[in-house]
Amino acid sequence: MYISGPFYIIIMKNTSFLLLLLWGATFYSQTFSEVSNTSGIDHIFEQFANMGGGGVFFDYDNDGWEDLYLTSGKGKDHLYKNLGNGSFSLITDGWLSITAEYYTVGVVSGDVNNDGYRDLYITTWRGEDNAGELERNLLFINNGDGTFSEKGIEYGLSIASFSMGASMLDYNNDGFLDIYTVNYVESSAFLYDDDGAINGFDHDCYENQFYKNNGDGTFSEISTTLGLTNNGCALAVMPTDFDQDNDADLYIANDFGEFIVPNTILQNNFPSSPFTDVSVETNMDVAVYGMGIASADFDKDSDFDYYVTNIGSNVLIQNDGNQNFTDIAVQAGVENTYSEGSTSLLTTSWGTAFLDVNNDTWPDLFVANGRIPTLDFIATGEDDPNKLFINNGDLTFTDISASAGINDLNRGRGMLYCDYDKDGDLDVLVVVQDSSEGVNAKTTLYQNQLNPNGNDAKNWVQIFLKGTTINKDALGAKIELTVNGEKLLQEVYGQGSHASQSSLVAHFGLADNTTISQLKVIWSSTDTQIFTDLVVNKRYELTQGSTLRSEENEFMDLSMYPNPVKSELHFKGIHVPLQVKIYSIQGKLLEIVFVDQTKTAINLEPYKPGVYILQVFNDGNQLLKSEFLLKE
Repeated sequence: MYISGPFYIIIMKNTSFLLLLLWGATFYSQTFSEVSNTSGIDHIFEQFANMGGGGVFFDYDNDGWEDLYLTSGKGKDHLYKNLGNGSFSLITDGWLSITAEYYTVGVVSGDVNNDGYRDLYITTWRGEDNAGELERNLLFINNGDGTFSEKGIEYGLSIASFSMGASMLDYNNDGFLDIYTVNYVESSAFLYDDDGAINGFDHDCYENQFYKNNGDGTFSEISTTLGLTNNGCALAVMPTDFDQDNDADLYIANDFGEFIVPNTILQNNFPSSPFTDVSVETNMDVAVYGMGIASADFDKDSDFDYYVTNIGSNVLIQNDGNQNFTDIAVQAGVENTYSEGSTSLLTTSWGTAFLDVNNDTWPDLFVANGRIPTLDFIATGEDDPNKLFINNGDLTFTDISASAGINDLNRGRGMLYCDYDKDGDLDVLVVVQDSSEGVNAKTTLYQNQLNPNGNDAKNWVQIFLKGTTINKDALGAKIELTVNGEKLLQEVYGQGSHASQSSLVAHFGLADNTTISQLKVIWSSTDTQIFTDLVVNKRYELTQGSTLRSEENEFMDLSMYPNPVKSELHFKGIHVPLQVKIYSIQGKLLEIVFVDQTKTAINLEPYKPGVYILQVFNDGNQLLKSEFLLKE
């Protein structure tokens, strides 16, 4: 029988530490509630050979609520519309029917044609029921009316392969999203010991593809030109600026890494040269059965660290700040291993992500587990529950999977997160296969109960970025918060977790802090915006080069003073040129003036004392409306 958190309590010798752990288990009791049935999600991945699937949270109809797309393997994929009341409605439109003709595996979303609506790229294996030849991947273009049209051939995405993961990124910073597809086993071969038993793998793997977005509704495959073919059997890829030079590098999780090609980090050198493989010199070439990747500044030292899932012990590679990485999974307590009875069996981990589930400012770690049958020398156990590790803030984590209510024993694959109900805490979804031996196998949606029940009351903030000169989804941008003298760093990235993509809305837990001293958004190497003194417990929206708004459409950074005013009305928080209209109290337009970062005040000496109405606009959008009193 698998023993969760209590096992670690039993072996501790320090009584006070034992009491602390027991208190912690109670404190985190039932952090999540499984709500797939009550929320209207009825899905299971129809598997072949235990491969796939995934999902993505994205707002396909731009109504402000993030919807959900799930791949279904041999079945038809599911699109669920978020109704904004905690529930979802299954979309049954005919355009989805084509997915039943393919074995769909993974999904990633982004606005590839810059029309303001997010599109979908679906990775596939073969045809329906996994029969016949390999099939191309699918590109669904969002029509902006709630429907999609499949245009993969028209856009030039025609190569057929055994595709597992994909990511969207803008490798050359031209404002258009490119697509990198990572592929799996082409032909199988094995290594044998002296007794003729299999003890390793010698598979051939399909080359990966890189599709450059030409900006005209077509893509060109240029993986060879960029040095991105990579002949590992890849299961996941994450675009990430690991060296923080403001371009998108690529980290690839390769299966059978000990025997074929280990994990690979490809450094972006644009425009001087193609990508460079720097895996060895950075120690990111971990040789595991790579399944999924998570990234975060989990130790809050202003650089990105990475977690890689595996058959066996998972890997947490910590960045020392100089692009040198060290595996500290064992010391941190996140290796995710167990023994079943007297036989030592391996766990199998897939989708994963860092996310601050308890809003204490420290990124926690979720791992979706699910057995895949293997050879005897790497035998895996069936009872393989999901894991939630709480970040203790001292380079260690605590396993609260059982008490949190997420330790489902069914075969999980993709994992993704989103604050789908907009209550200020992050919810998690795990895609489950129909090969599961547990009862009631289904894709599971775990609703975070932290803020709804009010027991913790920790603060938070969410930042949603929209690009203008960079890509519309702001993939590759970085967000840095300064809170109580401490810096919190996140990156907007276009996949990583196995076959899945989480919400692009950046969520920061803020603990008991009530003010954000500074918000810094690094759009690119030449474009940074800074805002100060933000209030907490809001979702902010920022369009590149524009002003910061809360979801209630308030302009949060702009203010005017003094009021009452005697001669000059001053403005604080101007980041772009603004139009100011002054009206009489009866509504008559008296004057239109402009303010910017160099002219931050309006001279009111020509006006008579009295009450006036002021409106501030940016690109036709009203940012501020207020009355002010002009006194003698």
